[in-house]
Amino acid sequence: MSKFRRFTRTRTLAGISGLAAVILLSHGAAAAAAGPHAAAPNLDWPAYLHGPQHSSVSPDQAFTTANAGSATQKWHWPPAGQSVVLDASPTVVAGTVYIGAQSGEFYALNAATGAQLWKRALGTNAQGGCGRVRGVSATAAVLPDPVTGTSTVYVSGARNLYALNAATGAVVWKTQIGPTTTTPAAYYNWSSPTVVAGHIYVGLSSECDFPLIRGGVVELDQHTGKVLHTWYTVPQGSIGGSVWSSVLASSTGSDVWVSTGNECSAAFGDTCPPGNQVGNSLSIVHLSASLAFLQAWQVPSSQQCADCDFGSSPTLFGGSGSHSTPPDVGACNKNGDYYALANNPLGTAPLWTAPISQPAMMDFMSCLASAIWDGPTGQLYVAGNAPLGSTTFAGSVQELNPATGSLPPIWQTNLDCAVMGSPSLDSAGVLAVGTYNCFKPPPPGFTPGAYLLDASNGAMLKTLPTGTSRVFAQPVFAEGSLFVATESGGLYDFVP
Repeated sequence: MSKFRRFTRTRTLAGISGLAAVILLSHGAAAAAAGPHAAAPNLDWPAYLHGPQHSSVSPDQAFTTANAGSATQKWHWPPAGQSVVLDASPTVVAGTVYIGAQSGEFYALNAATGAQLWKRALGTNAQGGCGRVRGVSATAAVLPDPVTGTSTVYVSGARNLYALNAATGAVVWKTQIGPTTTTPAAYYNWSSPTVVAGHIYVGLSSECDFPLIRGGVVELDQHTGKVLHTWYTVPQGSIGGSVWSSVLASSTGSDVWVSTGNECSAAFGDTCPPGNQVGNSLSIVHLSASLAFLQAWQVPSSQQCADCDFGSSPTLFGGSGSHSTPPDVGACNKNGDYYALANNPLGTAPLWTAPISQPAMMDFMSCLASAIWDGPTGQLYVAGNAPLGSTTFAGSVQELNPATGSLPPIWQTNLDCAVMGSPSLDSAGVLAVGTYNCFKPPPPGFTPGAYLLDASNGAMLKTLPTGTSRVFAQPVFAEGSLFVATESGGLYDFVP
């Protein structure tokens, strides 16, 4: 996924109460401590949510529950006097950090020093109904070209998907996502590309619903950038169902799953065509590798609410024995519920539903974060906006039972501000989480930030020194460091 979209709909948020200090709430016995995993030779973070299955788990073990409290800044980018707005998460491969900015510039940095290696202008969208110009919001994937073997960066610019030479930034190919339109900002690439088995999948979405477009998923050839297939969420002649999130894929690429956005609604200010159909909006959808429709499950009307669509990218999780074959798929809806379904077939009802957050306060606070699935230990972590019943805390992180999703959670840690972007986990049991908006107005001393938590019990290990900048980008454990991108404070490299 990328970030929240419909800023224009966020207009009446006055009077929301403030926050108090961060506390830890324990719900039931803490899970057994997550033991260190076997060391892996590849400590890269090659794509959004780490890979096509969206585990959000790094093989890196540099940060541990014993040393995380001593984390210090190694470097900060950009240099003093320069500023960047970073909503995309960093990608770290072979000693290089790749990241895009809202200015439309895409950068490659030396992972050891933060020195800029190259940059490439990928453009911005036209200012449309939302009144904001955006450049790169999506996270890049860095993998070898399937034909030449050349390390290549696949990144969603505002309107085009690019393949860049990872060493030089030279454009290998670019492909426009979605049809040409004369309407400013009608289309925008929120979706981070999913690269698997020689194919690339990217969501088709509007910039912020004004205007809505016909949403869907585009499949491209990884080597050439040629569009192979397009699947649409709604029938021809209808609009809605934008795919803000990023596509989930099986390890072989034989199956893909996608979470979809809101339907067209005149009550919400949309201009809907006569006879507009909902189609597969507000759904988790299972597609074949060539985007043939297989099955969809749609949130029941009784559980829908204003602006309650899917912005969270789905995650594969669960399994038996070694947990090596995840059979379930899940995502958080902006109604605050996390839905878990069998991955194939989806079935007609969720395996379980866990209400982990309050319903969306428009796009000011929404459950947009993707879950973390630690396959070797069989642990599932979720995060979201204000926890149920709270008028104080704006965010939380929880560990859920992956088999049942039963509440209360195994543990829950409440935070000052909403967790809008996805957290991440390293293989020594440390969770990294960034926070975004606080309640309005926030009480003194309550600001967004980034934190390290003990994955076994949710205990706070470290508040990272990132100033008061909001953090939407996913923190990334890679190559012995933790990289944290912020909206106004730049990119930080922390080491234990």
